[in-house]
Order: sequence, then C-alpha cells, then structure tokens
Amino acid sequence: MPPKPKSPAKGKGKGKLSKAEKERLKKEEEAQKLKEEEEEKARKELEEKERLERERLEREERERILAAEHQRHAAQLAELASILEGNYTALANLDNARRSKAKWERYMRCDGSPDPTIPAEINTYINLWKDDVERNSIDCVLKESKLVLALIHELEFLIEDTPDDQLDEMTELRYEDTIVELQNVLMAKTDQATVLLLKDASSKADSETGNLQFVAGSENLVLMLWGNLVKNPRFKSYTFEEQDLTFELPKQLALSEIGVRVVHTSYDHLSHRCRTFKLKRPRFRPPPPEEELPEEEAPPPAEGEGEKAEGEEGEGDEAEKGEVGETDEADKEEKADADESVPPTPKEPEKAKAPAEEMGEEGEEEEEEEEEEGEEYELEDEDTVDLRAYQVLGGVIHLDLLSLPPQPKQVKSWLMTQETPNELKRVPYGNADGVKLGASLSGTLTMGQTMDPKAAASAAAAAEALGAPPVGVTLKLPENVLFSEEPQMVYWWEEGKQWRLDGFVDIKFDQENRTLSFKTIKFGPLACIQDKHINMPFQSWELYPLGVNHTRLTIIAAILEVEIEIKDHLCCFRQTGENEPKPELASITEKWLEPKVLIETMKAAGVNLFPEIDSKKYVSVSEKDEQTEAAAYDQMALSASYFAFSWSKWNAETPPDKVIMLGAEKLVVEPVKDTKEDWAVILTSKAQTCKLKMGEYDEEFSEAHAEGTQFHADLHHMVCDLSTEAGMERMRNTSFRFVNAVHTMLEATRIIAYS
Repeated sequence: MPPKPKSPAKGKGKGKLSKAEKERLKKEEEAQKLKEEEEEKARKELEEKERLERERLEREERERILAAEHQRHAAQLAELASILEGNYTALANLDNARRSKAKWERYMRCDGSPDPTIPAEINTYINLWKDDVERNSIDCVLKESKLVLALIHELEFLIEDTPDDQLDEMTELRYEDTIVELQNVLMAKTDQATVLLLKDASSKADSETGNLQFVAGSENLVLMLWGNLVKNPRFKSYTFEEQDLTFELPKQLALSEIGVRVVHTSYDHLSHRCRTFKLKRPRFRPPPPEEELPEEEAPPPAEGEGEKAEGEEGEGDEAEKGEVGETDEADKEEKADADESVPPTPKEPEKAKAPAEEMGEEGEEEEEEEEEEGEEYELEDEDTVDLRAYQVLGGVIHLDLLSLPPQPKQVKSWLMTQETPNELKRVPYGNADGVKLGASLSGTLTMGQTMDPKAAASAAAAAEALGAPPVGVTLKLPENVLFSEEPQMVYWWEEGKQWRLDGFVDIKFDQENRTLSFKTIKFGPLACIQDKHINMPFQSWELYPLGVNHTRLTIIAAILEVEIEIKDHLCCFRQTGENEPKPELASITEKWLEPKVLIETMKAAGVNLFPEIDSKKYVSVSEKDEQTEAAAYDQMALSASYFAFSWSKWNAETPPDKVIMLGAEKLVVEPVKDTKEDWAVILTSKAQTCKLKMGEYDEEFSEAHAEGTQFHADLHHMVCDLSTEAGMERMRNTSFRFVNAVHTMLEATRIIAYS
C-alpha cells in the first residue's frame, strides 16, 4: 500500500494577494460603485424629468379646466344678468306706464275731489272746509271723512310707490304735511260736530235714562257720545251695545255736567308722528353743480406761473399716467375676476346707487348726521313704547271727558238757548302730571284674577295722589284683528309725540269673549299694541310649484302656520295647519291682492311675517350675507313655476357667506317625499353653487359635492342642471310679473335668514 500523500500545511493552500492585485480589486470596486452611482443618478434624473413633465401636463390640464370653468361661470353670470335685467326693464316699463296712466286719470277726474299733489287745490279744499260752518253736522262730517281718508291713502301710496329719483325730499315732506293737515281738519270737524250734538243734547236724550246716548259712524270712523243730563248719583256705568264698549264713572263725575265721547278710528293716524316709527332712509340728492367764477372775477395768474404750472402738471400727469395706468389695469383685472364670481342681482335704479357713488365726502357727512340723529331714537324711559318693536292694532280710541254746555230751556212758548262758543271743552281730570299709574308690559291680568295686596295698595296710593279715582273702561277687541298675545294698552302723549304705558291699572283680559278692561285717568287717544316679531323666527318654510306662473309659499311661524298662494301677479292668504282657522282672519282670507297690498293687509290684521331692516335686534336670526341672500331670492323666483325649495336645518350651521336649502323639481302637484333621492341639498355662495353629497338627515355636515355634478356660478344654473326639459320649458313660459310677485314675497319675509 503506497503511502498517503502528506496534506499541505495549514494556510499553505491560499496564496497571499499581492499589492498589485489588491490595488486592482480596489479599483474594480470603485469603478463598480461609480457605475452604480451614475446609473442611480441617471435614473433619478429620468424620474425627475418624468415628474416635471407629468406635473406640467397636469398643470396645463388644470389650467385648461379652470379656464373652461371660468369661461363657463362668466357665461352663466352674463346669461343670468341678462335674464334679470330683462325682467327688471319690463317691470320698470310696466310700472312707469301704470303711473303715467294713473296720473292722467287723476288729471281727468271730474268728481269734484281735489288733487292732493297740487298745493293750490288741496289747500283750497282744506281752507274751504274749515270755514264752512254749514257742514259741521255729524252726517256731513262722516260723509266728508270718506273723501279725506281717500286723499290721505292716495298720498301715502304715492310716497311708497314713487321711485326716489322721481320724488324729491321736499315733495315728500309736503305730502306728509298735507296728510297731517287732513287728519287734523278731520278731527277738528269731528269736534265741531260733537259741539252741535252736546248743545242739543236734551232733544236727543233717551226716554228711559234721560241722558244723551248717541252713536253714528262709517266704515272707518265711529262716534259714541254720552251726556250726563240727569246727574243720577246711582249711575255706575253705560254700555254702547253695538260697539261693545262700557265706561264706569266715579261718583264725583256722575254728579257733574259732563259728557263722555268715544271716537274709534279703524286706522292709526298718530304712530307715524313718533320718532321711532320708521328709520330714516337715504334720499336721492343729485350732486350740486360746480360753481364757476365769472371770467372777469377770476384772479389773473402771476407772470410765468401759468406756463410753469401747465408744464409741471403736464409732466406730472404723464408720469402719473405711466405709473397709475398699470396699477389701474391690474386692479381692474382683479376686480373683474372678483365680480365674475358674484351672482348678479337685478339692476337697481340709479337712484339707489347715487347716494353711495356720486355724493362722495358729502354723502359720508350726511350719513354721519343721520347716525347722530338716530341717537335721538333712544327711548326716554321704560314706559316709552318702541314702535320698532311694537305695532298698534285695531285702530285708535279717543276717550274724552267733555264739559256739557247749557241746554235749551222751554219757557212757555219760548225756547231759550244760551249762546256759547262753538269750541269743544275738555275737562281736566285729576292731577295727572308727574304721577304714574301703573307701568308694565306684563301687567295684564287674566279675567277673574285680582291684584296682589301690594299692587292694590300701590294703585290706591296712586289714585289718592291723583286726587281722583280712575275711570273704568271695558272694550271688545275688533273682530277682524288677531291678537296672538294679551294686548297691552297705551296712551298717546302729545307733547312727547309717543305712545306710553304708564297710565293704566287693574288690566284684565277675557280671551274667550275678547274683552279688555282697565282703569285709567288718561283721557285722549288710547290703543292696543302687540309685539311685531311675535311670529319670528319661523320654524320652517317651503316654496312649492303648482303650475306655470303658480306657486305656494308655506311658512310655519312661531305661532301661526300660513300659506300664501301666488298666481300671475296676485297673492292670496290662507290659514293652514292642524289647528282651527282663526275667525279674526276670515276677512283677509281667499282675497287675491297685489303683493304689497297683501303685506299691508296682513300686518293690519295682526299677521306680521315681514321683518324690517332692524328686526335682527329683536329676533335671533341666521345671519347671512345680504348680497348672497338677495341673489338667492332673485333666482328662486325665476324657477318657482317648476322647482320646489325648502328650509334646511344646516342653513343655521353654516357661516354667513353660505346659504343651504333643499330643492327638487316638481311638475306634478304632490307632497315632496322626505328622502335623499327627492331632495337635493344645495349650497350657494358668492363664489359658486353646488349640490352636496350629503343628505338633510345626515349626522354631520360636509361640503363635499355630489358625484357627477358640476359647480355653477349661481343658483339659477344649478337648478337648470337638476331640471328636465319639461321644467326648463316651464321656466321659459314664466311671466316677469309672476317672478316679481314671488320675489316681493320672498324678500318681504326673508325666510332664509329668519328661519
């Protein structure tokens, strides 16, 4: 067996790398690493190049989309502005034609009535009636009162209806002065008629009681007269049965030669004289012409000054033009972009723009003066009635305590009459100056309740301070006026030109019989007031189409649920809801009237759903941007023939610059289902309008827009996007007068902000 080969020694098999090999390997590694780095760098450069190219393409696509959307928005805004401008122009032409026709018919009227707009005619009429003693009988006065009230209504309508640029401030003040003069002469003639009745009281005395008991009246004015001819100490009270008015006299008056007169007017002729009745509105005042000095009076320029000034001005102008021109162009572009994002509203007459645009610094000064004058509207004390918060309902009651003139005496065959002046003498009662007899807006007691001992003691102390016990009065509230709360009595303070509360005690209200009783020492004009905003804010609303030029506005207010049907250019009021209809509103139900006439009729009946410019001080509202809200009303009116709108709970949750409402196309009259599929949640703002992905009953609010829908520049085009061709055909057949009627009611109720 051959011997085994010897294994090599350990470590002998691996030869050591030479220095050259090590250097070679190191260079190979560095070359490989450099190659990898270059490859990585090239890869990154390629990726960066691809990214930049991709971003460039995306940016170009985004810019293209934005440009297309901007162009589409601009086209939509231009289209909407054209529609609204066309409607406004047609309406303005119609109104101007109506005013011209009414003016011509007034000129051609030959019924003997004066034209109240012509000072010579109306002043002649007033003076002739004042001096005509032959027409002082109550029958003549009641007959003439119809003409006087018609003239007053004509002037009030002209003040309200005439555009500001056609009615200057001096003319408006003259109309208001004429109204006051007509009201004064009517009351003066009523006083003279009362004097004639009191002088002949004995011949008109009641056969049973022996006292004068006289009632005469017309639709708007009723005179009730009682004369104490018998002076029976057992006399306690007397009731004018047809008018449901009772007065109670204390014993000292029952033994006096006095008469009690009650004049009830269905209208309120005093509130407009109060400082808090209405806010001052800015008047249209054309800018005064610049006065130029005559050439001979113009001071001559100094030598060389003119040329130097012209040169300097020329250089300055050129420099300014160079610098300002670029800025103006940039500003104009920015302004144009901003304007294009705002939904347009109907073009306002220039009269509304003139004070802000043309008056400049002068207008600012006048605004400051008006604000300073507005400070005078602050209430003098807690008993002064704020007519911005309260309104007089049911007319005015003049309660007068009169001196009874000597009565004719029959002496044998002679009738002897003592000559007395034909003046109505009012009897002062008690020490009314400086003493308050009760003062509270919540002092009315329900019938059957009695005052607590402290209140009774206070009333007794006040009566003692007056030096005479108060007179009791019980009256029935008018059947055609709705009082949604217990009415409060007020009296007119002539010196301060205001209604006041501090004149009544022991006030009780019988809701079932609609009677109000109280005690007072305040003789003169009395009235009932109610909170203007008692039905605000509204709980919900719905504008539902019933056909072409036909829609229905339903408002669930704080107390009432009402329905206003709008057809063509007329409106009709109805009561809805589960509760029984209010009988007080039967006189205004189912009557088709012009929108403005219906608004005034509803207010007079006690249904005030129409907030005023300062109502937000008295009501908690969803504050909204005025321009956005006004634009929404304009565009809702355009589609009211076929598209339904409704209140959304999310509207109160969004900021003022965004309005949320529900919308659905309805071509068939049927209730809109409360499902997400039927109602679209619409968000509209100055920038854009869109349909939201969320539904009305979602738990959280989200502004994510619905898939498959577009952003639109305004609500009108958003509605068009959600409508069918049949709905669009209805819109094209909608009358501008119907659009104006719907817009008038929406703007008057302000359902978006006050719900």
